[in-house]
Amino acid sequence: MAPLISCAKVTLSYPLYACDFDPLDSSRLVVGGGGGAGRSGVGNKITLLDTSNHTELVETAEINLSNNEDNVASLAVSVQRKASTTLVYAGVNSSPTDIEKGKNLHFRVFGIEQVAKGKGKGKSTQTNPITKITEVSKSTLFAGTESDSYQRVLRLSRAYPKQPQLGAIATGLAKKSELVVFETSSPTQPKSRNALESDKEIEDVDFIQTGDSEYFVAYCDEYDIYIKTNAEPECVYITPASRDARKPAVPKFRALRWLTKEHLLMLTNIFGNNGAALQILRVPPGGKGQCRIAQSFRLPSTISKASGLAVSNLTPPISPSAPQDYTQFVIAVVGQDISISLFKVDLQAEGDVYTMSSITSFRTLKSVHPFPITNITFSHFTPPTHPVTASTPPQYLKLASVSVGNTAIVHTLPLFPVPLSVKRGQSQTPRYVVAVPSGTATFGLVTIISFIAITLTAFLIQGALEMRGAVRPYLNAGSYVPVAWQPLLVKPYVVPGEFAEPAVTSPGGLSPLHNLIERLESEGEGVVVVHDSPEAEGGVKAALHPEKDDGSHGGKRWDALSHEEREAWKKKLKDAGHWAEGFGETIFKSVIFGELAGVVGQVVQGG
Repeated sequence: MAPLISCAKVTLSYPLYACDFDPLDSSRLVVGGGGGAGRSGVGNKITLLDTSNHTELVETAEINLSNNEDNVASLAVSVQRKASTTLVYAGVNSSPTDIEKGKNLHFRVFGIEQVAKGKGKGKSTQTNPITKITEVSKSTLFAGTESDSYQRVLRLSRAYPKQPQLGAIATGLAKKSELVVFETSSPTQPKSRNALESDKEIEDVDFIQTGDSEYFVAYCDEYDIYIKTNAEPECVYITPASRDARKPAVPKFRALRWLTKEHLLMLTNIFGNNGAALQILRVPPGGKGQCRIAQSFRLPSTISKASGLAVSNLTPPISPSAPQDYTQFVIAVVGQDISISLFKVDLQAEGDVYTMSSITSFRTLKSVHPFPITNITFSHFTPPTHPVTASTPPQYLKLASVSVGNTAIVHTLPLFPVPLSVKRGQSQTPRYVVAVPSGTATFGLVTIISFIAITLTAFLIQGALEMRGAVRPYLNAGSYVPVAWQPLLVKPYVVPGEFAEPAVTSPGGLSPLHNLIERLESEGEGVVVVHDSPEAEGGVKAALHPEKDDGSHGGKRWDALSHEEREAWKKKLKDAGHWAEGFGETIFKSVIFGELAGVVGQVVQGG
């Protein structure tokens, strides 16, 4: 049985385009969006939502941005702190007037903090803290000044204690695409670290930290994948046939995420809105050389095009230099049909060899929002410290999604620990996985369902055969048929074989003797004569004679036969298939019976 996934929803006053969880507190979700510049009645805002209740989202803070500027296009919550303030990075274009002047302060930093509010005059010692969102800084990181360009992509690396956190932003709708890597060490304005340009628009970017102050930055355009370390970026994968001048029907990359430093997950759309696929690429050591596709998973046919990707590592390394142990990755994909498909893939370790299990679908959330989904994100999950006992609270993974229909929804996925008794797949530290049926449980469930289905089918077949008189009645199925229908549907059962009262019938459905009796009754003339005849089938010969004189045929009527003769004839007729106990003796009243061999002698001796 699939786990219960709870859902909480809130509708705000503006369209939403970006969302992210606080990496240190999964109960805090930051969302942003707006109506853009010059659109009266629809403001540009950033809102903080409380997700601690699995069935309700509560607004705890909000900031109204300028209506003369663009809406929030991207955002990310950092672990960096300015005192007790949580920093939020966002992409917000300046006003059209400023952009025309070549000034676009697109990179914004906001702070979320709790401030004390007095409860009246003379009671300053009694405070009621409230949460506020304030703008900390605004700056420019892109070199270009195109009016249509905006900060479409914003990603932060996973934060580790005493390690710098990096971020990256990329342009959208720019003739010359830009990618800027920056440091988040400053509590106010970020410091640009690297910048590069591309002739093709950058679709997505992601980080993975491989050591102390060492990072892999992966990014992709429609057809190519690049990895950047400390040197210049290197193209590690080119989509086959993408260089063909005839522009064949080749797939296009939509998003990417690092799984490990050796595995890269790609979301790919097939040409012509004919579907989407998840692909895991194996990255060569050091990020140098060509990647190869390790596995490819075609998404359900209901998804003609995918638009978003989110990934959560349920057992991340405790430090950048620590090896990745056994873990499970949870993957969420947004489809054009406003659905979210959930998948899982396990990383298995045997010595120094790491292998990925097959991508497996475990749930599809249909019609999540009333309008197209613009962004999805997972909360940051860190397993509890060892050991896991009965007192350890339940663990959850949250999935947030927002849409242009002003709605924000958080799905809460239950997790469960891998038992310590399981040797394969158990790491040295507690490990959690999504709460879906295991292979054994799934097999057991399928077995039970199959047994029930087979049993029901057997009952139906038995009932049908009983009503047709083909098998011995055990269910008494004929009694459940309406009385008016029973003559048409229900037939009596006749025991076959050596235990049966033979029922050899003519093509008309009756025995030859019965046919002759019915013919006599319909014509009203003649007589039916039955003789003992070894040459005839069954040793009995029956014929209809037009004469009515009984004596001329050397036989007797039924009433004139002795008891021994009657019993002998009944046995003879039963063996030949002309009579059964259920027919009674009345049918013999119009029949002339000849002598049976051996019966006369027995009668004489008995006399």
